[in-house]
Amino acid sequence: MAELKGIPLGVHLKALVRELKSHQSIFGYPARKFFTGFDDYDFSVPFHDQTAATPLGPASGPHTQMAHNIVLAFLGGGRIIELKTVQVLDRLEIPRPCIYAPNVGFNVEWSQELSLEESYQEYVTAWVLIKLLEELELLGVPKGAPLYRVVFDVSVGYDLKGITSPRISRWLEKMKNASAAIEGLLNSLPREFNAYKKLSIDPQIARSVTLSTFHGCPRNEIESIVQYLIAEQGFHVVVKLNPTILGYELVRNTLIDRLGYRHFELDPRAFEHDLQFDEAVEMMQRLERFASRYGKRVGAKFTNTLVVKNNRSFFKDPLMYVSGPPLHVLAMHAMHQFRQRMGAHFPISFSAGISKFNFVPAVQCNLKPITVCTDLLKTGGYTRMYDYLKNLKTAMEAQGTRNIRDFIRAGAGNQDLSVEEAGMVNAEAYVGQLMDNPRYHYQKNRKAPPKVNSHLKLFDCLTCNKCLSVCPNAANFALPAQPVEKPIYQFQISGNQLGYSAAGTFRLEKPFQIANIADWCNECGNCDTYCPEQGGPFIEKPRFFLNVHTYQQFRRYDGFYFPSPHAIVGRLQGEEYRLEYQSEKGLFRWRTREAEIWLTAEDQLVDWAVSGDREVRFSLEPYYVLKTLLMGFLKDPENYPAVVLMASPKE
Repeated sequence: MAELKGIPLGVHLKALVRELKSHQSIFGYPARKFFTGFDDYDFSVPFHDQTAATPLGPASGPHTQMAHNIVLAFLGGGRIIELKTVQVLDRLEIPRPCIYAPNVGFNVEWSQELSLEESYQEYVTAWVLIKLLEELELLGVPKGAPLYRVVFDVSVGYDLKGITSPRISRWLEKMKNASAAIEGLLNSLPREFNAYKKLSIDPQIARSVTLSTFHGCPRNEIESIVQYLIAEQGFHVVVKLNPTILGYELVRNTLIDRLGYRHFELDPRAFEHDLQFDEAVEMMQRLERFASRYGKRVGAKFTNTLVVKNNRSFFKDPLMYVSGPPLHVLAMHAMHQFRQRMGAHFPISFSAGISKFNFVPAVQCNLKPITVCTDLLKTGGYTRMYDYLKNLKTAMEAQGTRNIRDFIRAGAGNQDLSVEEAGMVNAEAYVGQLMDNPRYHYQKNRKAPPKVNSHLKLFDCLTCNKCLSVCPNAANFALPAQPVEKPIYQFQISGNQLGYSAAGTFRLEKPFQIANIADWCNECGNCDTYCPEQGGPFIEKPRFFLNVHTYQQFRRYDGFYFPSPHAIVGRLQGEEYRLEYQSEKGLFRWRTREAEIWLTAEDQLVDWAVSGDREVRFSLEPYYVLKTLLMGFLKDPENYPAVVLMASPKE
C-alpha cells in the first residue's frame, strides 16, 4: 500500500476554495449538507473548561488522522474532534484490509498510521484550516459566530512507558503550544492568501486527553498515566474503558443470548485481564480527588471496541474488534451502571454504535462528546452527521425547547432537576428498553451490501458512487470522461515505414470514471465492502500519486502522477508511458520506452521518432488510457483531486 501523506496547507486551501466556488462542495462534501446551525437553536455543550458548538464529533479512528478528514467532520457538524490515537511506536505494520463494516463493524486497526511528526503536522493543519474556513466565511456564517466553537481532544496510548517517553512528552507539549508550527503554516501560504499570513490563531490546540490503554493494562498503571497527564502535562483526562468491564457472563448473555450474535466468539482471557468494574469505580473516585487538587477534571468514555476471536476470512489477525449496533447496547449498560456508582455529576463521553436513530437519546442522557465512527463508514459518509443534528432539532422542536440543557430536563419530565440528574433519569428509561429493540439484534444487522456478478475494470463500472462517500480519506473520486468507441491499432515502425492493424476496441460507456488518490488511500477495504461489483475500487481503479517520489516508491503498483498540469506519467502492467498535451499546437506527445509519437486531438498520427534501427511495435490502448485520464482532469481543473494532484511538488 502507499503510505498516507499529507499535503501543504496552501494546497488544501486552494482546493477547498476553488471546489466550493465551482462545485458547491468541499472535498466532495456537498454544501447543501454543511452544518451551519439552526436559527434559534443552541446545541452548545461544555466540555471540561471549553464550550463546543455541538456535542457531536468523530471518534478517534479512520476519520481523524488526516487534516482533510477533520475538516470533513467539521462540515458535518462535528465540534468535539477526538484525534486519532498516537503512541511512541509510530511505525506499525497494520494488516490490510483492516476494516469491515457492512452493518456491524469489525476492525484490526488501532493506532495512528503516520509518524508522530506527521500526525502533529496534520492536526495543526486541520486546526488552522478550520480557522481559515471561519475567517474566509466560506460556510456563509459570519466569523466569530458560536457555530465555530470547536474542541480538539487528543487521544494517546497505550502504556506508562510510552506516554511518559521523551517523544510523546514533547509531542504533548507542542499540542499545548503550537505557535511555531502555526506561524510556519501561515507563512507558507501562497501569494493569493497573503492577507491571512498574520491571522491570530489560538496556539493551544488541545486542553484534554482521552486515554486509551492496551487490553489487560493494570489498574495501577492506568492510574499512574492519568496522574502524569494531569500533574505533569496539565490536561483534563477521560479514560476510555472497555466493554469487558461488564464481565464475561453479562456480555455473553447480552451479545449472544439476547441479541443473537451467536457467531461471535468471546475471548474469556480478555475479561480476566482487563480492568474490573469495582476497581475501575474506586480508581476513578481517587482520580477525581487527585484532579481537583490540580483544577482539572477526569471522566470516563464508554466504550472501546469489543475484542472477539477472528472467525472470518476478511482479516489475517487472530483477534478482531467489534463496533456498531451490538456495542451500543453493551456500552450504554456499562455507562449507566458506572454513572450510578460515580454519581450524576461524573463526566461521561460516549462512542458505540451511534447513528441518526440513537444520537438524540444519547444527548438526553447528558453524554458529551458523543462520537461516531462505524456509521460514517456507510453510504453517505460524513454527511450522515448532518442528519443526527437535524433529528436533534426536530426533537427539540417537538418538546418546545431551544437548548440542550432544557432538552435534557424536558426528556426527564421535570425542569426542576439539574441537567445531571435529568440525564440519569433519561438513561434509566433508555437503557431499559435497548435489549428489546430489534434495531440492535443480529437479524436486523445480518445482511451485507448486495453484490452483482461482475468484476471491476480500470474503466467503467456501475458508477453508483458509493465508494466515494464511504472512504474516510476522500481518496476515491469521480473523473469526467467522454463516452467513446474506437478501434485499437497496433503499429509497426521500421525506419520511415509505418504499418498498422486493428487489435480490438477501446470503449468507454460512462460519462464519469472512478479513480483514487493513492497517497490518501490506506487500503482499509471499506470501499470494497460497499461496491456492488467484485474486486475493490482501491485495487482496480486508476491510482494517482501526489508526486514522482511516491510513484517511484511504490513501483510495484500500476499508477499515475502529473509532472506538470498538462502532462501525465503512467505505469500500466509494469510498462511506463508519458503523455503531454501541447495545447498551443493541439497535439498530444506520447512517449513509450522505444518511441515518441505525436497525435492530433482526433488521434491521427502526425510524426514519430524511434530509438535505434530495429522495428518497434506498440498499441494505442495505453495512449487512450492516459489521454482519458489527462483530459478528465483538464475538463474539471477546479475539483479537489485536480488541485491536489496537480499542485503538489513534482519532479
